[in-house]
Amino acid sequence: MFERYIERLYLINMNLQPSEGLLLITDDTKDYLADLLLEFYSVGSGLAKWVKKVCYGSLGGHGKEPPEEVWRETFGDKAVDVLKEAGLFERVLNKEDYSEEEVVSTLRSYAEEVPNVVIAFPYYSTTHTFYRKVLTKHFGVRYASMPLFEPDMFYGPMDVDWVEVGKVSEEVADILTEGEWVDIKAEGTKIEFSIKGRQGIPDTGLFHRAGDYGNLPAGESFIAPLEDSAFGSMTILYGPDRKLDEPITLKFKDGAVDGIEGFDPYVHYLEEVFKKHEKARFIAEFGVGTNPKAKKPENILECEKIRGTIHIAIGDNHTFGGTNKVPFHTDYVIFEPTVLIGGKGWQKLLLEKGRLKL
Repeated sequence: MFERYIERLYLINMNLQPSEGLLLITDDTKDYLADLLLEFYSVGSGLAKWVKKVCYGSLGGHGKEPPEEVWRETFGDKAVDVLKEAGLFERVLNKEDYSEEEVVSTLRSYAEEVPNVVIAFPYYSTTHTFYRKVLTKHFGVRYASMPLFEPDMFYGPMDVDWVEVGKVSEEVADILTEGEWVDIKAEGTKIEFSIKGRQGIPDTGLFHRAGDYGNLPAGESFIAPLEDSAFGSMTILYGPDRKLDEPITLKFKDGAVDGIEGFDPYVHYLEEVFKKHEKARFIAEFGVGTNPKAKKPENILECEKIRGTIHIAIGDNHTFGGTNKVPFHTDYVIFEPTVLIGGKGWQKLLLEKGRLKL
């Protein structure tokens, strides 16, 4: 049903070559994901040298490390066995303290038939995981992360001029890199934080160079704020996959959520997360949407790409320039924001009531 769109993804977005290996991973959270996996596998088998696929049990949350079966399919049994014997593997899966250098060294020494391209579309995101980080940073894998993906996205935010989306995303990312502070105002939202010394990252949708990664649909520029710098409040209307029954407001102090106002059931969910993972409270990401065909507000994968919106995440950011390591990462979109960004001796109005000012 989606063969033409999947082929376009492989050839245009990923630049998949006949000499390359391809790995496809998803989970069983939604019934349609298994069918989509078979279509990706069928199309990929005619384009790549070899294709592997894994469908694993739902992890129930974004930012958690993929299960053992994915690591074995990716790096081979020997590499995983050595990590387990050294007592490292469980620490990686649980995002506990461990020597990244030792893990990387082990994987480099024992990994076999690592793919050149990974398409990851489990319902729950793998973007902010060490699994993704080690593949892209240390093995040069091109990685498309597609959490919450719905097939009708092929007709909207996937059907864009990727060169233009990339151009805008890179321009915004450059501004973020140059900036030192951000001030945001929107209905129910007034928050400021520091981005000094952090690197802006464009999510262009074109993953052609070794180590390129990002979302599909793509179209954003993002950065990891300094974890202890956020102060103010942020009102959100949508959770990751639904409109909230009523808005809730997150209060930030010293970078962390210090209080939540509102009565939507999502408040209880967040409070439970914070009880289990104290570091999940901290600001993790600031992003700007750049995709002109992204429209759907109730799906965070698409919503955070809507041109003229911004999103702020809490939780893990250690895989893209931050320092916080925790098995939780969730983005919240703010509509029609006014965003001022600046540094020593300069400032720029980046967005004015939802309009990019480039």
